[in-house]
Formats: sequence, structure tokens, C-alpha cells
Amino acid sequence: MTRSRLHARRRKLTQQAPDLAQLVRGSLFERTRRCGRPTCRCADGPGHTTTYLGVTLTGGKSVQITVPDEWLPVVKTWTDNYACLAQLIEEVSAINRELLRERLLSEPEQQPRLAPRRGKAR
Repeated sequence: MTRSRLHARRRKLTQQAPDLAQLVRGSLFERTRRCGRPTCRCADGPGHTTTYLGVTLTGGKSVQITVPDEWLPVVKTWTDNYACLAQLIEEVSAINRELLRERLLSEPEQQPRLAPRRGKAR
């Protein structure tokens, strides 16, 4: 692929990125349980179904957050946005590897810029 096509493809991909305020890493899943009350419908019938957002944090710790039914569409959109962003990052990274491999970084817009550091100043 030519330099201009690689740059155009990368520009198009970066414009497709979802709003960073509208994403969450994790998986939605349902769990069915019985509440233990002998008079509840779940004692003899189907249990109570609850939806959770599960995520494994750095260090291997897992977190599960109960997702109320009315929030399910929003949280589903957020997890989909995260998956979309992860895919876009992989595609842009592949393009950048190709640009590096072919030494096609000579366009002025390609000059590396240092991002400001975040966090505490030392």
C-alpha cells in the first residue's frame, strides 16, 4: 500500500473512534440464583436473573458489578465501544508498523510529538 493510502486509512480509522467517556472494559453476563425465601417464586420455579459487568484488573483480581435492567443498554453500548476502540487501536498500530517498516514517515504531520505527561510532577 502506498504512503498516501496508509495515511488516509489511518486518518479514517482515527475518526471512527468512539467517545472515550462512553466506554468500559469488561464483559456482561447473567447469573441465576435463588433468594432463599420459601414463599418466593424462585423456590419452585426459575431463579432470579441478574446481569453483571465482570472485569479482571491488573494483578488478577476480578470485579463484578451488578447492572440494573434499565442501565443494560447503556453498559452494552459502553462495552461495545471498548471493543471497537481496541480493534481500531490494533488497525492503526498495524498501519504504523507498516509505515515504519517501509520508512514512510517523512511527511511533516508524521514528526513525533511528545505527549504531555500525566500524573504527579517529580
